[in-house]
Amino acid sequence: MPEREIKIDERFQSMFHDKSFTEKYTVDKRGRPINQTSTEDLKRFYNVSSSEDEDNDDEEEGVKSKKVAERKKKEVKEKLVKVEIEVKEKLVKVEIEVKEKLVEIEVKVEKEVKVEKEVKESKDVKAKGPPPERRVRVIEEDELVRYTAEEKTFAVRKGLPVYLLTASMCRGVEEQIPHLTAAYVHPGTFLRRSLEQHVWKFDRVTGEALVVVHIGTDDVASGLSPAAIVGQMEALIDRIQHGHAEPLYVAVCSILPRPVDNQRTMGTVRDTNRRFHELCRRKRDTIHLPTGKLFLNHRQIIKKYFTGDGLHLNVEGKKVLFNYLKKFLWHFCKHS
Repeated sequence: MPEREIKIDERFQSMFHDKSFTEKYTVDKRGRPINQTSTEDLKRFYNVSSSEDEDNDDEEEGVKSKKVAERKKKEVKEKLVKVEIEVKEKLVKVEIEVKEKLVEIEVKVEKEVKVEKEVKESKDVKAKGPPPERRVRVIEEDELVRYTAEEKTFAVRKGLPVYLLTASMCRGVEEQIPHLTAAYVHPGTFLRRSLEQHVWKFDRVTGEALVVVHIGTDDVASGLSPAAIVGQMEALIDRIQHGHAEPLYVAVCSILPRPVDNQRTMGTVRDTNRRFHELCRRKRDTIHLPTGKLFLNHRQIIKKYFTGDGLHLNVEGKKVLFNYLKKFLWHFCKHS
């Protein structure tokens, strides 16, 4: 085993020359004669360290510690730079999202303000001169049909003329309900467009009649709020009924929920239909038809009634809707 020197402090160097530490050997461990002292053994196993050596050790230790500190400092700095970059990127992303949201809100507010203005202007549309007074109707009792709904009772002439104002959802209705007086089908129409372009057709109606309105799906898809949609529907009803001496009944169909609707538009459909119901309860000669319930099962849309794109009713779906309308017309005015 190799011999190893152990460094000792200068305070113990006296043991190398002090006689009290020295012992003479005359024989070795095997009994052979030798001439040796213990001082030689001490020098072989111990080495007196100088202050210079200690300083060198301290210096080496200091250099090593300094390098470790610098490396850690560099790592911390790199991490801080990385975090700073990530924070800046997140701030930029948030700023962009906030700006886009503000623009979206601004556009929506402008649209709703415009709609409210148009609705107000539409309500102000009046025919020249005072509206005609309701004529006294003298009808035999056996010619009347009494229909009660939404806490209102209608006394309606049997077989009165029936008109339909609708979008593409009711395309082909003439084949299923052949005795309609007229079916005005306008694919892709909005309530505002119907108010501006289509409602004048009812100015030519004379006598008691019924108008079934099935519009609003495209208004929901355009992003209008329930309040704006209901406001336009009320303006449409007022315009249809204005200027008629005899009752011109209006039946408002619910907006149909569709498979393409997302969470927002589904909420708009539910809220709008609820408001349609309240609107028809308070307006004269107006009734709400909850057609939307026909296409829900436990609040889930029945997809088999719609085309593959989820936008329109298929043949089976139209059959469900038209059968409901035929049943309503029969109970309301014995229309066959």
